[in-house]
Amino acid sequence: MPSFISQGKIHRLELENFKSYRGHQVIGPFSDFTAIIGPNGSGKSNLMDAISFVLGVKTGQLRGSQLKDLIYAMDDSEKSEKGRRAFVTLVYQLANESEIQFTRVITSSGGSEYRIDGKSVTADTYTEKLKSLGILVKARNFLVFQGDVESIASKNPKELTALLEQISGSDDFKRDYEKYEEEKGIAEEKAALVYQKKRTIVAERKQKKEQKEEAEKHIRLQNELKSLKREHFLWQLFNIERDITKTANELEAEKRNREQVMQELDDFQQEATKKKKELNKYLKEIAQCEKKIAERSNKLDKSKPELLKLKEEMSRINSKIKKSKTELGKKEKERERHKEEIKKLQKGIQDLTTQLEDLHEKGRDGGEKLQLDDTKLREYFKVKEDAGMKTAKLTDEKEVLDRQQHADLEAQKNLEENLEQLRSRESELDSQNKQMLTRLKNIKDNSAKHREEVKSLNNELLVMKDKHQNARQKYENLKSKIDELEKQLRELKADRYENERDSRLSQAVETLKRLFQGVHGRMTELCRPTQKKYNLAVTVAMGKFMDAVVVEDEQTGKECIKYLKEQRLPPQTFIPLQSVRVKQVMERLRNLGGTAKLVFDVVQFDHALEKAILFAVGNTLVCDELDEAKRLSWSGERFKVVTVDGIMLSKSGTMTGGTSGGMEARSKQWDDKKVEGLKKKKEQFELELEELGSIREMQLKESETAGRLSGLDKKIQYADIEKKSIKDKLANLARERQNIKEEIDRISPDLLKLKQAVDKRSTEINKLEKRINDIVDRLYKGFSKSVGVDNIREYEEKQLKVSQSMAEERLSLSSQLSKLKYQLEYEQNRDMATRIEELQSSISNLQKDLERVQKKEFEANSAAEKASDEIEQLKEDAQEWKSKSEGCEKEIQEWNKRGSTATTNVSKLNRQINSKETQIEQLTSQKQEIVENCELQQISLPTISDPMETDSSTTGPVFDFDELDESLLRDRRPSEREKVELDFKKQLDAKLSEIERTAPNLKAMDQYEALQEKERDISAEFEVARKEQKQKADLFNSVKQSRYEKFMDAFNHISSNIDKIYKQLTKSNTHPLGGTAYLNLENEDDPYLHGVKYTTMPPTKRFRDMEQLSGGEKTVAALALLFAIHSYRPSPFFILDEVDAALDNLNVAKVARFIRSKSCQGARVNQDTEGGNGFQSIVISLKDSFYDKAEALVGVFRDADMSCSKTMSFDLTRFREE
Repeated sequence: MPSFISQGKIHRLELENFKSYRGHQVIGPFSDFTAIIGPNGSGKSNLMDAISFVLGVKTGQLRGSQLKDLIYAMDDSEKSEKGRRAFVTLVYQLANESEIQFTRVITSSGGSEYRIDGKSVTADTYTEKLKSLGILVKARNFLVFQGDVESIASKNPKELTALLEQISGSDDFKRDYEKYEEEKGIAEEKAALVYQKKRTIVAERKQKKEQKEEAEKHIRLQNELKSLKREHFLWQLFNIERDITKTANELEAEKRNREQVMQELDDFQQEATKKKKELNKYLKEIAQCEKKIAERSNKLDKSKPELLKLKEEMSRINSKIKKSKTELGKKEKERERHKEEIKKLQKGIQDLTTQLEDLHEKGRDGGEKLQLDDTKLREYFKVKEDAGMKTAKLTDEKEVLDRQQHADLEAQKNLEENLEQLRSRESELDSQNKQMLTRLKNIKDNSAKHREEVKSLNNELLVMKDKHQNARQKYENLKSKIDELEKQLRELKADRYENERDSRLSQAVETLKRLFQGVHGRMTELCRPTQKKYNLAVTVAMGKFMDAVVVEDEQTGKECIKYLKEQRLPPQTFIPLQSVRVKQVMERLRNLGGTAKLVFDVVQFDHALEKAILFAVGNTLVCDELDEAKRLSWSGERFKVVTVDGIMLSKSGTMTGGTSGGMEARSKQWDDKKVEGLKKKKEQFELELEELGSIREMQLKESETAGRLSGLDKKIQYADIEKKSIKDKLANLARERQNIKEEIDRISPDLLKLKQAVDKRSTEINKLEKRINDIVDRLYKGFSKSVGVDNIREYEEKQLKVSQSMAEERLSLSSQLSKLKYQLEYEQNRDMATRIEELQSSISNLQKDLERVQKKEFEANSAAEKASDEIEQLKEDAQEWKSKSEGCEKEIQEWNKRGSTATTNVSKLNRQINSKETQIEQLTSQKQEIVENCELQQISLPTISDPMETDSSTTGPVFDFDELDESLLRDRRPSEREKVELDFKKQLDAKLSEIERTAPNLKAMDQYEALQEKERDISAEFEVARKEQKQKADLFNSVKQSRYEKFMDAFNHISSNIDKIYKQLTKSNTHPLGGTAYLNLENEDDPYLHGVKYTTMPPTKRFRDMEQLSGGEKTVAALALLFAIHSYRPSPFFILDEVDAALDNLNVAKVARFIRSKSCQGARVNQDTEGGNGFQSIVISLKDSFYDKAEALVGVFRDADMSCSKTMSFDLTRFREE
């Protein structure tokens, strides 16, 4: 409440020619409560106009269009007279009884002059002086014109706000408020625009920075790649030059060797020329075959090997190696036994030789037993000579037969030994034949088994192909469906981010639906816009109710809230269907025309949920264009309107909403149901796709089966080859057995014939020996007696038998010795090592083959069957040509072995030289390719400026390899080089891969600098705009705060006093408490922009709108408001013009009593606890029940003679009863 101003009052009025008052008239004096009375038309209101005029009220409010209209004129002719003047003087008496005269003059020109105590002042000074006395001209806090009461009673909230602004003085800030608000908006828009520019430039600068970093990274990687390539190329050149030098040295050595061999070969050229040509032809064919084999092998190496086939081949080779090793073990054991046998034979020969020597010594000792003297000896020899002569013929015959017999015995022995060897070989061949047959049977069985497996695998492969084809078709179909669903989901932006709070809210609502019977669900789940274009509009119209939960009744809502509190879940808004209060749909809003529709009509929902939807959107309208929305919302009858773009226009004139990110994101929730359906379909198709299995696994299985099939075909092929080989071996064994049988059949008759001849000859020899013995006995008979021997022949025979026995024993031993020597020679000549060497060579070759196959298995990915067949065929052709060349070489060897050897050596050396030269050419070509590649890629290699300083024999630039790391300068084996090459390749691939992942914009570095400069400029511009925005905002906020404080100061004071005043005006003996009155703000933040609702409840009546009150009730309510407003900035006097016109006597008495309580009996001096300060009251009234309460009367009457208004005063205090 404003501070108390020292009280004064209107003492009197002086008028001259003002309206109906002619000439100079003095009206007064005025007491504290003065009533102006008089008949209608007498000039009572003109008196009030005079007071208003002198206090500075504008002409328009004084029932005149211009000041001249306020000058008295008896008729129209007087009005047209010039020089007419008028004035009104108000004598204001201060509390100390001093006076101030306020005069306002209407000049002859129709203008105003203001005087204070006779001194002319400006209008502003005049107004300020009045203001210092508590008289606010602009607020008119001292006047209530005729009709003002009815006007106040019928004011709407906005008009009441305007009145309060006028009273409070806050409308003084209105112009500045609107001006600064507009400037603030412009400054904010400008700052936002500059900020947006800055954001755009910053974003672009960040992007360019990333591109710049990417470009720098790309350049760095390119340099690193170039450096790595340089090192790689230099290392390759280093190895190439080292290989060229090494190969050149080897080539020179080979050429020297060739010269030596050619020198030796010159002696044999004539004899070998013809065969050389033929041999060269064969060698050419072999070279072509080898070249073709190399070409086919290269093609085969490039194709992916069939792994399973190679495994099968490895298995076969391993099996052969195992069998060969087993046979080798047997042969080595047999060789050991053979060595033991030889040792045993050698020991037997040694023992027999020792026995022969012992027998020889024994014979020498036995020949000296009979001792004869010389006579007897001569006689013995004489007799013996005679006997020899007589038996010479028989002896010769016997010797011939003995020689023949010995020869036949030796032949018989040889035949028997040959026969024994043939039979042993026959037995061995039978054993081999049995083994071959068993092996052939096993091969046939395995081949049949393999053919069955091939048939089964073919059927299985056919089924797998059909299954694979069907699976692929189904896979493509499902994949296309999933892609279509993903496209739809992307269009619906279904992959938008759902924060943790939204997820928790959704889960909480689902839980509530499970736990409580009456929970229907969230608003977004229960309804949806009829068209997608209304999504954003419905979202804005629903506002916070979009996420509200619809329940059946209040009890269910309370239980849900209790549950949310217990579970510490986020709060939710609940709409109980049974108890929610809604306004009915205004049918006329459906016929507005244009694109305008009720939001309620563009929402699909279940009829049972109608109240909830109506509660959320009410009678809000939706239209397409903003202009149409403005017309609906702000012209004529106002409506709440929202556009399809999300702009909300309220009845009060505010505009909110718009296409903000938050609203757009929330509007996407309408698509949640559709999105969920699409996601479920997608998950179902993905599940079917997962159940379908991996197409890659099917391909691998199919490939594996095809590999197994190919392996089995190869096995069958190998089995057929082996079967043919075994059949050929069986045929050879059969032929050899036939030959042995023929030889046995040939030897057996010869042996039998020889045995018969030996037996016959033995009989003849015995006969001859008997005849010889008879002759010898007859001749030795006398001599035998003389020497004391019964029979010298028998003696000799005895000695001879001993000798023969010894000879036979010697012969036996010699025979055994010969047999042992023959057997030793046979055993020594038996070739035990060849088969072992063959087996060892075979195992070595098989192991080499195994290593080759393993290497092929590691390196190759696929095998071309055709290439393999061609290679095999070429190998057979090459083998055939080699066989021919070997035959030719044998023929050349027949001419000259040395020449053939020299030719072979020359050919070998030529191939080696050609190979070396080709190798050097290839290395040189590789070197040239590397150099050209370096030039193409702009890679500079280090060279030595003076090649004479090096020992390099290569042409072209001499490279400096000192830059290479020492580890790269080491001499390496090919496998180590491959490893280093692989390391280089991996590093290069890694660099290239990293470079390929970059997407450089090489202009970004220059663009980045330009953007930085541009960013600095826009930052400075933004800083200026931001400061300007802050300055404008501060100005606006300052004015806003001042306006708010002014307005709220008045409102709070009036609001706190109006109920007290209204109670005073309405209380009576029957209703001692009186009625109730209060003020409400429609908007507490910006109250001056919205309405003030004035509500009264007369005694015994319930709440009603102001329009439903009676005329008297409205008048009392309006007076209460006027008195409350007056109490805010009280003027020392209060002038009311016929405010009692609509009041009955009871209410007139109450109002008069109230005014008297404020004006009389010291009320003007003392502070009133219920109604504010006291004031001087001047009331125009026609009702005696009102003006009889006054202290003085001013009577206004019409002087017919003078045709003007005149007054008279009457003091009633003399008649006031104490």
